[in-house]
Amino acid sequence: MAERDLVTGVLQLANLFIRRLGPVFEKAKVTPQQWTVLAALANEEGAVTLVTLARRLMVTKQNMTGMIARLEQLGLAERQEDPSDLRSSRVTLTRRGRTLVDKLRPAYDQWLESVGREIGERDVQALTRTVEKLIAQLEA
Repeated sequence: MAERDLVTGVLQLANLFIRRLGPVFEKAKVTPQQWTVLAALANEEGAVTLVTLARRLMVTKQNMTGMIARLEQLGLAERQEDPSDLRSSRVTLTRRGRTLVDKLRPAYDQWLESVGREIGERDVQALTRTVEKLIAQLEA
């Protein structure tokens, strides 16, 4: 098999993660991409702006706006006007969204643990550190 370059390998890995994570969230009718938004909101102390959330998840504001709109339709997130900036809005999980994250997190954590079982915890930690360094380098 031909060697993959770094970018191709990372993109293929991301696609595999999305495909394999699908069944974890299927019953809840959320996608792996929606899960990343829900999990990020669950880690916030309170409401967060769409721009801040988009930056954290490294997507465009337009992309985040669409994802939040879908989560609002599902009753999992809600938007409010930002009192300090009328051009902006803040988003939080609804009670239903928080309950869903709490329900799904153990299954996600178990899946995540199973992913690294074959290659070992040290390799997973090393890979995680390398990914963090690459992200920091590309963000600079």
